[in-house]
Order: sequence, then C-alpha cells, then structure tokens
Amino acid sequence: MATKDCVYTNTDKEYQEICDFLDTLATKDPCMLWESGRTNFWRHTVHAEKDPEGSWFRENVHVWRGADDQMVALFISEYGEDDFFIEVMPAYRHIYPDIFRWIYDNWATSRTTIEIDVFSDDAEKIRRLLGEGFELKVHSENLRAYDLDEVELAYELEDGFHVQAFSESMDFDSRVALVRSAFDNPGYTEARVRGMMASPDYVDAYNLVVVSPEGRHVAYCVGWHERADPQAGYIEPVGTHANFRRRGFATAVIRECFARMKANGVRTVEIASGAEPNISNFLYDSLGPKSKREVHKYAKAVS
Repeated sequence: MATKDCVYTNTDKEYQEICDFLDTLATKDPCMLWESGRTNFWRHTVHAEKDPEGSWFRENVHVWRGADDQMVALFISEYGEDDFFIEVMPAYRHIYPDIFRWIYDNWATSRTTIEIDVFSDDAEKIRRLLGEGFELKVHSENLRAYDLDEVELAYELEDGFHVQAFSESMDFDSRVALVRSAFDNPGYTEARVRGMMASPDYVDAYNLVVVSPEGRHVAYCVGWHERADPQAGYIEPVGTHANFRRRGFATAVIRECFARMKANGVRTVEIASGAEPNISNFLYDSLGPKSKREVHKYAKAVS
C-alpha cells in the first residue's frame, strides 16, 4: 500500500488527527506506548511555552499517510533530545524501513545517539529495532493498571491537612513551588500550569492538591479520561514537595482522584513511573495494582 511522508505543522486540525489516529490504533495494537493522552500532555503542558507555529514541532514530529490521506504512522519526540517514539497501523508495518530512513536522514543528523522506549513484550517492534542495530539499554519505566472496584479508596490525613481541587484556590505560586521541589525542576512556570488547564482533555475535578493548615500546597496529582475508552483513565503527574514526603500525602491525593474518577464511570486507571530503584515504585505498589508492564529503552549510535 502506497504511503507518503508529511511535515507536521502543529495546527489544531493536525493535532486532532494525531489523537484520532492514536485512539484508533489503541483498539488494534495492545503494545502501543505513545497514546493520545500523552500527546495532549506533550502539547499543552510539556511544551506549552513553545511557539505553536515554530520550527520545534516540525522538527520533532513526522507523519505518514495512506492513499486516502488518512494518517497511518507517527514519529514523535517527547522532549526533542535523543528520545523518540514510533507508532504504526498494523496494516502498514511494511513501511518501517521508510520511517527509519527518514529518521536517519533528517531527525538524527544532529545527534550521536538515538533512543526509543517500547513495552518489553512488544516482540514485533523489538525485532525491527534489533534489525536496525538498536541495543537494549535499560529498563526505563513501569506502567501499572488499577481496578477501581478493587483498590482501597479511604485515606487519612494529619490534622489540618485536606484534599481539594486546585480551582478552589487557584494558587499558582504555591503550585509552581510544589512542582519545582517535587521534580527538582527550577524552570517550571505558571504558563505550564495554565497550558495544562487549557487543554481540551482537562477535567477540573481531577486536578487535586493536598493543602497544609497554612494554605500551602504540599502534594498533587492530575487525573484524565482516556479519549478512546470512557471506562479508562490515567493519572499524570503525581508529586510531593520535598519537605513533606513519607507522610501519606501522595497516597491520599491519588485515592481521592481514584474515588472521583470511579464516581464518573471510570473502572481502570493507569499510572506510569520510573523503573526501580526509583522510590516512587513503593508508593505505586502499595496502591494495589492489578497489573504491571515494563518499558525498556533501546539505543543506537548514529553519525
């Protein structure tokens, strides 16, 4: 089947096409890793401060279309560094050589190493990566799924602390300070919070914070619905201020989010984390996941 590769210019129409493509692919490929929700977070939060019409998006996204002009394959870099993802409709996997050729001839020319994350059980993609000279580098992430009919939803907080929606205070200064501390990210800004809240998938009731007796935000999480499945959702991100860790605040805010999502018909929620020995794995295991999948990073030196 004939295909053509196309420049991505980050219009709202093209962005929506990518999300629709990924939602369709999610029903066909259980090993799809880059999903529409991640695309939403990528565009409206991670890169909210970039010029939407600037060159960054054109340089770090590329799409392939079939004879009917429908999107059949996607290349995307989450951070524009050495990292990338490839997602392809099963009927078009024969164009993998074309995709790699475009990567080597275009995106990779300014890099010495390129890296891709895949599920550890994605035998098809791993076979193709090995054939291209990629090598397993590290177990990079875990993805846990929680059955909301089985997890514990009750929680307790220290006296004076409570969970509320961020919109009840709209304290952007406290939120920015919290995120900067939780992720050691001094460059985080109010614009990124506002970008997330302006995204089309945003649900105000799932943007939750733990508030101290003094009104300080000390932990937070944000829940989302899966666009392709009304009974599925995910939580991203989760963070606790460095001065308030190991006091149960992350557990409380996640369980409150679980409860709110369950009340709205969600039955399964996913949470991603860094691989062990990342300390967050103790938290996510303690919440009682029904499954856990490993994500592995493959890398290749290029010139």
